[in-house]
Amino acid sequence: MDKRLLDKKVIVTGGSRGIGAGIVERIFNEGADIIIADIKKDLAKKLIEDLKTDKITFFETNLSEESEIIKLMEFVKNKWGLLDILINNAGIEDGFLLSDQSYEKYRKTMKINLDAPFLCSKYSLPLLEKSKSGRIVMISSIQGIRGYKGNISYNTAKGGLINMTRSLAVELADKNILVNSVAPGFINTDMSVMKDGSLEWNTDWFKDVYLKYEKLPMGRYGHPDDVAGAVYFFCSDDSKYVTGQTLLVDGGVSATF
Repeated sequence: MDKRLLDKKVIVTGGSRGIGAGIVERIFNEGADIIIADIKKDLAKKLIEDLKTDKITFFETNLSEESEIIKLMEFVKNKWGLLDILINNAGIEDGFLLSDQSYEKYRKTMKINLDAPFLCSKYSLPLLEKSKSGRIVMISSIQGIRGYKGNISYNTAKGGLINMTRSLAVELADKNILVNSVAPGFINTDMSVMKDGSLEWNTDWFKDVYLKYEKLPMGRYGHPDDVAGAVYFFCSDDSKYVTGQTLLVDGGVSATF
């Protein structure tokens, strides 16, 4: 089978675990050269060892700092000279009600979930312009589309990503850079572990709201490779006439809104 991303140069932020690791594995299997931009060195190292490859490089990056994102893009420039695909995946979740949300914690979430994709897109632009078919893929969430109690900063950031996707798609189309987003629903990663250590899927409220009343039509949570398949579509030539779009990967949850 042909590797359809053969030798494409790709950055995946937050690519050491969860959805990010699933994306890295999928696009690696399609032949891409990848830089994982993350702070979790040990997890990234293990992923690279498991995949038995020298086509994946880890670059330690604190994505909450503009200076570190600039260093990342300088590294890419020196290593490759261009960039074909930027996947803005890194994200954190806080789980606070407005009454309990400090501004400090709000800003921490916004820095990673919204500011970092903006800065990565901004500073990678000269590199993407050197590609014949530049791509930016944002990882948003269904929580950026609907209201969800107790996650105000996360929801706000993910909603902002969706509109950033639309705005950049319009702005960058004449540069042949396509910008799209993927909005996952309930995905089985460490971000689905509750503060008490239980899985979101196994909580009474989830079973009552989503399963009992059939608000999750497929009746199961998703996996990182489910999201990775959608990301791959936006990276490939199959989406060469698609920009400014958000693809929901949620097992049908959004169809019940």
